[in-house]
Amino acid sequence: MAFGLINTKPIRTTPGVCPMSGPETNESQSELSRRDVLRAGAGVLALAPLSQAAGEKPGDPFLVKPYLQLGDASRLLKSEQMVVSWQTGTDESKWVVEFRPGRKGKWIAAGAPKIDPVVVSGIAPHWVFRATLTGLAPGGEFEYRVRRNGNTVFASTGRARKSGSQSVRCVVMGDCGTGSPQQKRVAFQAARIDPDFVLIPGDLVYSNGRISEYRSSFWPAYSPDTASPESGAPLLRSVPFLGGLGQHDTGATLDDYADGFAFYMYWSFPLNGPVGDEGSANAFPLGNNQERRAAAFAATGDRYPRMANYSFDYGDSHWTVLDTWNPHINWNDPMLRKWLRKDLESTDATWKFVSSYLPPFNSSTAYPHTQKMRVIVDILQDTGVDIVFCGYAHSYQVTYPLRFTPTSKLDGPVRAAGHEIPGKFELDKTFDGKTKTKADGILYITTGGGGNAGLHSPEQTDNPKTWQPFTVKYNASVNQFTDLRINDDHLALRQVDLNGNLIDEFRVSK
Repeated sequence: MAFGLINTKPIRTTPGVCPMSGPETNESQSELSRRDVLRAGAGVLALAPLSQAAGEKPGDPFLVKPYLQLGDASRLLKSEQMVVSWQTGTDESKWVVEFRPGRKGKWIAAGAPKIDPVVVSGIAPHWVFRATLTGLAPGGEFEYRVRRNGNTVFASTGRARKSGSQSVRCVVMGDCGTGSPQQKRVAFQAARIDPDFVLIPGDLVYSNGRISEYRSSFWPAYSPDTASPESGAPLLRSVPFLGGLGQHDTGATLDDYADGFAFYMYWSFPLNGPVGDEGSANAFPLGNNQERRAAAFAATGDRYPRMANYSFDYGDSHWTVLDTWNPHINWNDPMLRKWLRKDLESTDATWKFVSSYLPPFNSSTAYPHTQKMRVIVDILQDTGVDIVFCGYAHSYQVTYPLRFTPTSKLDGPVRAAGHEIPGKFELDKTFDGKTKTKADGILYITTGGGGNAGLHSPEQTDNPKTWQPFTVKYNASVNQFTDLRINDDHLALRQVDLNGNLIDEFRVSK
């Protein structure tokens, strides 16, 4: 397949895949493996009875059922950890999380969960719990259960972060959280590949990153009790999600919406970013309402604004997640540039990826002015970044492997998304992802079709004359996601649509 051609064909899957019976728990409840929880084969998949019953009882104790998080662990650990989070009302129940590595042996009690209160105007007060599982073998499966007042009310399985010698498979998809049927169908297909983690470059939820929007447009698609194209898939309970800030994740201050900034309340990502103070010129401001500010600080802890930018390792790959659309952040700031360069230079991972919600190179005629992040391309090129994953444009776009040099010196702040940065391009047109798989330059991939039904410029899909010269692939015909597999010095990328059809595939090697 020549690089630049996009095929649409069915993915080959094993027909009639059915859940397998797992070992009995101490409570004689049948358990399913992690793969069984995620993969539905050709039909609808039922979850373990414990998880299902907890969601169906009238007295369900959860506002949001448990979900896995990487937590503040940016680097690989010899003994891995995973955070289990869940949300409840403000009752006085005693909560305990127990787990067992390898899904056998005795249950181990995790440390007492940390509780963050969320008490904001217009939303019933609730608590966010975070319990850390420790002593996990890299890449090993584990079973966990959540107990309330001595009774198990939820159980699931997970897999610890992979070591540098283990292969990794992940899903990358942006612009997801609308609550649309398309979002749920994409979630269902993404779960079928059994990813190690899911990364969302931005726009986790629409339209202003509010608690109410997470409840209507995010949790339902990724935490139902049964998996189907109509309901989504229970990815969150078995697969850690990681994400960056998009236009709609912090689209307004607390003066406008008291329940905004939920990104910082609900997620637990590494806290190794450069923006640590609320008063920083690079942070999206909370607003001026003092009561709402105090409530937000109590709910976000040390995550706001530190968690806006961070990095993490997974297997033999290093990921740097950037806050890019934010009209307050200036990536020409020497402090930010120093942090980014140091972060990318300090890793010895074979593969380096950057998540930049705002694409530096974009062919969408609907939203063409996104050149702001070209300001950091020199750092990405100097430090050997392989791929930059983007969102914002609701489409799939791939550039040739490229090198970019601005035609003029970039002085002063660069904050506006439409800040134009013209320059000269060197394009590696010999790379085809099939016979020539070594890329001379960085690939920039926009994968913004994760759930928003409003696709951008679908008429460009079969009209290469409308693409920028650096673009080699463009598809906005359907909602879709990226399936990325990393194995030693080779990676394979597939673009899959909401019906499980293969849109595109190519390979990259070192």
